[in-house]
Amino acid sequence: MDPISAFQLAAAVISVVDFGSRLLSDTYEIYQSGTGQRARDLELSTASRDLAELSAQLQNHLAGTSDAAGGSSAVLFGLSQQCIKASAELQRAINEVQANMAGTGRIGIVANSFVSALKAMWKASEIERLKESLSEIRSQMTVATLVSIWQEARHDGQRHTDLRSRLDDIAAKLDRRDKPAQQFAKELMQMTLQENSTYSSRRNADLTKILWGIDWTAWAVGNGGMFDPPQPAARGDVPAAMKIMGSLSFSDMKAREEAIPEAHARTFEWVFKDQQPDGNGKEVERPSLTKWLQDTNDPLYWITGKPGSGKSTLMKFVFEHPQLRSNLKNYAGELPLLLAGFFFWNPGSEMQKSHEGLIRTLLYQCLNAWQDLIPAVAPRRWALYNLLGGEATAPEWTWQELKESFQALCSYHGKKFQLALFVDGLDEFEEAERLPDILINWIKDTTTRYNIKFCVSSRPWPVFSDAFRRNCSLTMQSLTGRDIEDFVRAEFDSSPAFQDVRAVFPSDANLVVEEIIEKAEGVFLWVSLVVRSLLSTLIDTPSLHYLRELLTEIPSDIMGLYTSIWRSIPVEKLPTASKILQLCEAQKSEDVVTFWLASEGPAARARASVQKMDVQGVADLLKRLLSGHTRGICELTSGGVQYLHRSARDWLFEGDRWAEIRARAPAGFEPNLEILETRFALAETPNAPTYDTKISILKTLSVELGYARAACSSAKVGEDRIIAALDTINWMACDRFNRSSRVELKFANVPNDPCLDGFSPVRWMALYIDPQHGVEESFVGLAARAGFVAYTKAKVEANRILLEPKHLRISLLESVIFWDLESVRIHIDIKIGGFIPGLRQEERSKILRFLLDTSDIHYQTAFGDSIYDVVHKAKEEPEDDLWSDSKEWYTEVLELLEQHGYGPSKPGNYEDSGEGKKSKKRRGFFKRIMASLRSKQSVRA
Repeated sequence: MDPISAFQLAAAVISVVDFGSRLLSDTYEIYQSGTGQRARDLELSTASRDLAELSAQLQNHLAGTSDAAGGSSAVLFGLSQQCIKASAELQRAINEVQANMAGTGRIGIVANSFVSALKAMWKASEIERLKESLSEIRSQMTVATLVSIWQEARHDGQRHTDLRSRLDDIAAKLDRRDKPAQQFAKELMQMTLQENSTYSSRRNADLTKILWGIDWTAWAVGNGGMFDPPQPAARGDVPAAMKIMGSLSFSDMKAREEAIPEAHARTFEWVFKDQQPDGNGKEVERPSLTKWLQDTNDPLYWITGKPGSGKSTLMKFVFEHPQLRSNLKNYAGELPLLLAGFFFWNPGSEMQKSHEGLIRTLLYQCLNAWQDLIPAVAPRRWALYNLLGGEATAPEWTWQELKESFQALCSYHGKKFQLALFVDGLDEFEEAERLPDILINWIKDTTTRYNIKFCVSSRPWPVFSDAFRRNCSLTMQSLTGRDIEDFVRAEFDSSPAFQDVRAVFPSDANLVVEEIIEKAEGVFLWVSLVVRSLLSTLIDTPSLHYLRELLTEIPSDIMGLYTSIWRSIPVEKLPTASKILQLCEAQKSEDVVTFWLASEGPAARARASVQKMDVQGVADLLKRLLSGHTRGICELTSGGVQYLHRSARDWLFEGDRWAEIRARAPAGFEPNLEILETRFALAETPNAPTYDTKISILKTLSVELGYARAACSSAKVGEDRIIAALDTINWMACDRFNRSSRVELKFANVPNDPCLDGFSPVRWMALYIDPQHGVEESFVGLAARAGFVAYTKAKVEANRILLEPKHLRISLLESVIFWDLESVRIHIDIKIGGFIPGLRQEERSKILRFLLDTSDIHYQTAFGDSIYDVVHKAKEEPEDDLWSDSKEWYTEVLELLEQHGYGPSKPGNYEDSGEGKKSKKRRGFFKRIMASLRSKQSVRA
């Protein structure tokens, strides 16, 4: 379809949609016809005629085009057909109202509305469905037109032509009498208007709102969607594919897989054979993994076993083995094979143990291997980056968008490729014990709907046994007897100390090895720890008798073994051991330098702040420290310091053990603050990380606020230390924004500025609200939303100016009530949010009471709304809508406000006010995007 025809067709659709939307409006507006004429009364016959004319114009334009086979033209054609159907429904509605009206068939718009008359005959759900359909068609048509113009420019060899220039060319060629097309051209040109700001630019905001608000499942035309495959970016631009891949990636995406030890030589080779001899040479029958890999109809294989039996090591061995692909050739058939895998790690970061991290990793691996799929799997982002170019900034991924993208990827299974997925450690999923069905149902749904192969592993919990017992499976401890024997003999054979002892007592030496193998009971982790300990002892004490005594005393279960290891640590090393274990638990994937300095304390940090650290040298020191003080319970991996195994963390939190270990630490040691203060010290050194984007800075801020939040619960920490830490977080946020080459606005960050924590539209807090609106926010308000009670009280008591109200100032009261500034979002789009850790309602309640008791002022919101009215509205609306908090929270807030003299401004005032109407219009949009603006406690399906 040529660009002029496409544009005229789109404009005709927009005209019908806008006419219908006005007709179905709840508001008592003066009637405006399709030609723009206005009247105070609605003559139903006139409305019917206007709609018929607009529909006829649309059908005339449609008749001049052909139903394209694919791409954006096909989307335009399909949307036009949808619009014709919606127009027919509208015409039926007008006819029914007209037939039901007595007298003249005229509606007085000032006193009534068409939709109120229609409600007498149609269900409210029918009217709402038609309104939503019109809105959806308009949004999709807007995007489809922009994409069509952009793609037409590429096909004409003008890939780097500015989109605005193409729109100008088209507008100049339009018939001046075609008013709808002229108006639509103005709208699109306004959307693509160049501005100085980046993320806050209106066109980025408007296009993002449209793209993230439409249903993209309707765009799956043919096999490739409506977009072309990735092409080289313009000079100086980051390719859209690379941006999308970067947005899916997270820092420790590969950390767990890399941390899993490689299988010992000659072990696990049996997994690609149909039978395996046990320790006695007897063949062990099991469902063959090789046969399952080759089978085209069997979708699931379950690897299970005791904790420490080697499930993760086997999964890594299989997933990375060259033979895997050859065994999957029959399953793939004539299509290319696509492999992806994820290794859950419960002691790790949020992403390493969450459903979100799983989906992001699988999408990243698949799209990295097959980048032609990116436009179809991530169409919103693909459209945004290609329509706006290098300046475009997309929102954070929401759970809903990730699900849609994964489903889009799976829909190409069996058409473009054959997909096989490997997921290790289902029991390490963060909700595994409380809500295991989330993951189980997702796996079963994916295998049932798409017939995709899944190989999964987990402990033999009843919930997993019940779910997977009918599928092919293997049990690790029943099959690893020969592997354990090979491992133990190889380790002892390579020990010079053991060789010396065996030369003198060969029979006794072999007996020790056999006793270890027998006592292992198929648990590889137990064997690894015991062999390491015994060989270490043998170096200084070459006595087989003593070695056998030690072996007798070692518990045969893995938990008992950890206890034995802890008790073997010399008492003088226990304070440092306690610090290491607490830091390992508190850290959020810190690097080796940060971890080591946090364990060393203030003196080491002071030295580090004036010199560059040798990272490899620090890693070597840290390895020695971990070996000497935790005896293998913690180890250094490519992803930093981690527990040796999930079972090590389970052992720590058995009974009162964690309290006992914490009590061994030096007085005043608090792991969260030690890490936080180390990060502060390193910020002034050559080792300091750089921050290029607002998102990266705010993510760092979220981590640091999280450390400060966790430290507040410790009895070892004084309020002054927390207050100092928060002041430093505030100052460092300013400094990072100022140092960033990609953040245009710079902010005041003088360390001794007495108003650094006060209100200002030019502080760094204004960045996530959008400086162009002039809204004032304060760091104290942010701290109040995060629940820092002592900090908020101290700052208010020291500076009463913080309590003074002002138009466009977000008061401390407003901040603490609305965790995600929903009272502001009613009026403006806040594009960055959700970086404040947790909904701390108990602490926020204390701050709210303090503020109400301290100030006699009756506050309004920054935009002049009644705080009481907005809270009441939040209480009455669905919890999955705009509002972050629970109904219980808003009920408590209303009670406290009433106790301090607050009340409703006027009955119905909020709903009829400008802000009430804006809230209603925005609500549908917020339902789709609010998950990206909230904390990581998002709803998981």
